[in-house]
Amino acid sequence: MSITREQISFYSSMFPGRSSAREIIQCAADFHVGGMELMNFCEELKTPDLAAAKELGALARSHGLTLPCFSVGINIIDDPKNAVEQLFGYARICAELGIPYLHHTIALNFSDPNFTEEIQAQRFQLGAECALKVCDYANSLGVRTLIEDQGFVFNGVENCLRLHHLSQEKIGFVADVGNIMFYDEKPEDFILAAGSQVCHAHIKDYHLLPGHQDGADGYCTWQGNTLQNAEIGTGSIDFEKVFSAFEKIGYQGMYALEFSGVKDMNEVERVIQFLLRH
Repeated sequence: MSITREQISFYSSMFPGRSSAREIIQCAADFHVGGMELMNFCEELKTPDLAAAKELGALARSHGLTLPCFSVGINIIDDPKNAVEQLFGYARICAELGIPYLHHTIALNFSDPNFTEEIQAQRFQLGAECALKVCDYANSLGVRTLIEDQGFVFNGVENCLRLHHLSQEKIGFVADVGNIMFYDEKPEDFILAAGSQVCHAHIKDYHLLPGHQDGADGYCTWQGNTLQNAEIGTGSIDFEKVFSAFEKIGYQGMYALEFSGVKDMNEVERVIQFLLRH
């Protein structure tokens, strides 16, 4: 497998506490990568502002950057009606800007350990129904919706494939190679199971530590292990297996780098060079 610089895009800000899409676009241009993914957690697009999106799209394209996907972090389950309407607005932005994929979350809050299996099933059903509404609307505009392996309710191979089937196989996937670790599964297994339905990829890395680590600055997995942010290529993910899985499914899309806040800008180039070696 040979990843080119043109297949790499930037997803999140490299800078802790900053969220300017213009700044990310400039960084993508400076590092000569192929694209930049617009997202609603950038300060300019917290609402589906078409004028702002057009300005950002024009700026990105003036630097020769592709817009592979628009990502929306949203809690559909907490406020279904409002969330669906917002996602309709982002779908219109995708159609207007020629962005082929609208990727959105369903529940930003992962789960409550006190929820019963019945409540979890209800949350899954509600999320799936709303996601299908967004999917059908986006499809009518020529845009495909994608869900990533995210959180606990909508994560793991089994749950993601179940959601895909409930959508009459209309919804595709963003393969987030880090998020699957929250469900204590491996990214290569998710990629191979999702196969041709993987339309986009988010690349990040974590250190996986067994059990709860006292004082650890990190996240707790479904099975009670600990994840800590890691520079891409230095953590616990076996990227040889990950990129082998992408190759096996014939993936031709972009690889969006998701940074947790770099130590210095040299890290960005190190990560790019790490991908280029695969």
